[in-house]
Amino acid sequence: MGSPINNRALFPCQEPPVAMSTWQATVRAAASFVVLMSGENSAKPTPLREGHMSWHYYVTMPMPASTFAIAVGCWIEMKPKTSLSDDLMAEHELPLPPSEADFRYDNTCSHMDYPCRFQSRSAAAQNIIPYRVFAPVCLEGACQEALLWLIPPCLSAAHAVLGTHPFSRLDILIVPTSFPSLGMASPHIIFLSQSTLSGTSHLCGTRLCHEIAHSWFGLAIGARDWTEEWLSEGFATHLEDVFWAEAQQLPPHEALEQQELRACLRWRRLQDELQNSPEGMQVLRPNKEETGHVTASGASLVKHGLNPEKGFMQVHYLKGYFLLRFLARTFGEETYFPFLRKFVHLFHGQLILSQDFLQMLLESIPENKRLGLSVENIVRDWLECSGIPKALQDERKAEDGSPSRLARQVGSEVVKWIRVNRRPRKRKRGKQEAAFEKLSPDQIVLLLEWLLEQKTLSPQTLHYLQQTYHLQEQDAEVRHRWCELVIKHKYTKAYNQVERFLQEDQAMGIYLYGELMVSEDARLQQLAHRCFELVKEHMDKASAQVVTEMLF
Repeated sequence: MGSPINNRALFPCQEPPVAMSTWQATVRAAASFVVLMSGENSAKPTPLREGHMSWHYYVTMPMPASTFAIAVGCWIEMKPKTSLSDDLMAEHELPLPPSEADFRYDNTCSHMDYPCRFQSRSAAAQNIIPYRVFAPVCLEGACQEALLWLIPPCLSAAHAVLGTHPFSRLDILIVPTSFPSLGMASPHIIFLSQSTLSGTSHLCGTRLCHEIAHSWFGLAIGARDWTEEWLSEGFATHLEDVFWAEAQQLPPHEALEQQELRACLRWRRLQDELQNSPEGMQVLRPNKEETGHVTASGASLVKHGLNPEKGFMQVHYLKGYFLLRFLARTFGEETYFPFLRKFVHLFHGQLILSQDFLQMLLESIPENKRLGLSVENIVRDWLECSGIPKALQDERKAEDGSPSRLARQVGSEVVKWIRVNRRPRKRKRGKQEAAFEKLSPDQIVLLLEWLLEQKTLSPQTLHYLQQTYHLQEQDAEVRHRWCELVIKHKYTKAYNQVERFLQEDQAMGIYLYGELMVSEDARLQQLAHRCFELVKEHMDKASAQVVTEMLF
């Protein structure tokens, strides 16, 4: 995948985001390989002599070179095994990709000239773009169960919220366990971690929605300054909840409850991140008034760009998310989301700064409804300060005083588990399971986080906990918290599950190495070293560097 820093190591290019260009490439590979790349055309290989194939891709929309991605491997295309009913086929029937004659060149767009889908009548009506899914053959069953059926509703949900899909088609590739994150979006192609396929569809669905959101924020609309990552990640994090609720067709009150619970989890994550990171890396706009300033060559400074820990921080995701949530709630979703759709139509194909978004938002709101907000004070309070903005502190205090129904339900279950832990005794399995409510994956994550705050949990309690929620079969988010509990309380019977996580879920396991090393338990520290020895040759270089610093 491309990178804002040192992307020229992938191919000769100009790295500043303002150096946008189109590209095309022809790739020669052995016939046993599949070649996928950022490209508008759904490439089919051309046979060559000596058992090789030639693949050709191109794009006509100019973009920064860092958005480019290429993947070569031994994969097969995954297709749904069960045929859709006639009604569903009609619902998900795909219109043909727009032809050149379908585009209106009426100067309604503000970007440089190219065949733009926002000017295409048929593209505007295309709620589900053509897509393909590729994965190793061994993951065919997991793709069938967790992913393939999710793609149409998630694409349709994104279209319902933001309108025209910026790109004409989509490839989704399930990448190896060594991939350093749960997902990555590039024009026409999404990489998804194998970790998203485990457990229920919840993690896969939310991550897919996050990456789909990047088609608009991060790709069709990019940051003019690489340090303003929140313009990509904050928007994608905020929109993933909106898309996911739409994809599930949840009633408004259920969507709100789900989103409030996820806000609670992100709030806890943000607090933890801010407590364990330098103040300088907590700022969303670190260049402040110099943001967007470039030299005569178009180059600009990227603070912390070479810091290997930067890639594992979530501040831009989380503070950006809470800023957008604050704005949506302040102005009302019935005002905010129609505005967002207009913003996309005005700024697609362009690079922006924070003030471009904030200025247009405030100008679209009547002055008497702005509640004293201005571009200057939003930038000052949210983007150019470390720590937690006061408006967010006040909002969370109010919500902590009156938690959502789903969080209250988790609180009741935590009380039951504390009671079990205080009076450990053997119970019949049926009675033990019947004593606890069924919880969603997000609720189980919150439950485990609250239980992590307990000083001690007995082996019997941990055993009951694992049995009750079948924790070893849950998604990676749940299993990560379970591994933290296992490490904290030295629950030896589940050490093998920690080993499995470090080897199979490398995108999420980095900080577990730190927990293992600070445990002061020789057996756990040996486990960390043993797992790292098994995976370090295949691990992403930045990940390996961070783990090496933890272990040695």
